[in-house]
Amino acid sequence: MSAVGGTQALEQLQAPVHGRAAGLTPVDSPDVLRVDVAEVVGGAVELLSVTRRLRGVQVSLELPEDPVPANVSHRRLQQVLLLLLAHAADASNGQGVRVMVDSADDFGDLPPRFQVQVAGASLSSRELQAVFLSPMLVGPLHRKLARARELTESMGGTLEVASSAAAGITVTVELPAPGMSSW
Repeated sequence: MSAVGGTQALEQLQAPVHGRAAGLTPVDSPDVLRVDVAEVVGGAVELLSVTRRLRGVQVSLELPEDPVPANVSHRRLQQVLLLLLAHAADASNGQGVRVMVDSADDFGDLPPRFQVQVAGASLSSRELQAVFLSPMLVGPLHRKLARARELTESMGGTLEVASSAAAGITVTVELPAPGMSSW
């Protein structure tokens, strides 16, 4: 194949088909590395609602008015949120899910973070341990939680899980601090 033929073939592949592919971007485009965590949370909840993945589970959001910047991959953060929200919908037994987003402080001491609280859900100590070892050791219900932990750690963040009979499951994700924004 000649170089000219290759270029023509590439142009034909990138041409929109009946106008539907005009909004698509190439997969190898650079990922956004500075995101608004609150915006990504809202987008993930909206996506899961539209696709009916939440199955009627009510999600309450507590988002700050100001943007919550984080220097992480937009795609990975969205994947983490989709996994955590899908897990919460599955584990909630029809009860509500609460998502809270906290901003980083101006000096970079406290990183941006968010919490997903699932009232009425439970996690045994064995399952809790398995979440931090490998997704393959966890049952199907909590496998999404273990995968979210792996993705969070790949971004440089941390994921903590607390489980109690009274409060249910609380997942806290801390993202890498964006640095000192006041200077």
